[in-house]
Amino acid sequence: MPDRKPPFPGADPPPSRDRWLVSYADFITLLLAFFVTMYSITRLDSEKLAQAQLSIQRALHAPVFLGGFPVESGVGEVPAAGISGDLAGAALQERSRAQLQEVARELQESFRRQELEEVRLLITGRGLVIHLPEFLFFDSGEAVLRPESRPLLDRLAGILKKIPNPVAVEGHTDNRPIHTPQFPSNWELSAHRATALVRYFIEHHGLEPARFAAAGYGEYAPIADNGDEKGRRLNRRVDIIIKPLTALQQAKPL
Repeated sequence: MPDRKPPFPGADPPPSRDRWLVSYADFITLLLAFFVTMYSITRLDSEKLAQAQLSIQRALHAPVFLGGFPVESGVGEVPAAGISGDLAGAALQERSRAQLQEVARELQESFRRQELEEVRLLITGRGLVIHLPEFLFFDSGEAVLRPESRPLLDRLAGILKKIPNPVAVEGHTDNRPIHTPQFPSNWELSAHRATALVRYFIEHHGLEPARFAAAGYGEYAPIADNGDEKGRRLNRRVDIIIKPLTALQQAKPL
């Protein structure tokens, strides 16, 4: 660039005609940054985008407590069965959740009519969890269903018969040890109680055996403190978990 000298000594040099290049360079830099950003957005991994969407949905759809006392539930973060990390999986999860909420409303109405406040409902990633307290179904240290519990089980069976969902039945005890000829430990007691409910649904109501699974957790999955009788009473329970539908099960007519 030629040296621009003032026209006479002491005068200011004339303004440069090349100052527009500074603004032009800034504009080009911003334009380049804009197109780089747009290009990077179009190249996002669709699977990661779907996973981010599912994470937002899980945050907005935290476990919903539907009745009874608030429950500490760490297992509620397990992904629902049949949910994959794509957009179709997100839609499947939403349909599964809507179906479980409808089942929960029907159960709530049934329990409300019978004034069964002790039965608690909780929707988690595992499905719809129904907490059934021991004292409504079993005598202490026993795994034989009490006759008074059968009307409630009949109502549950009627609702289960209308849906195709897999069902898990889990027995739980408090931490007091048991040593009897039939039940050497709480493992046996909790497992026998779970299978007693499964057998009742299958043998008395003809529900499909392949839908059911039974497990005994003993005292190792408490929902309350075993340090006092109130907490132990809450821990002595059988949980019925109505699991979310898979894509194949949703495609079948109910």
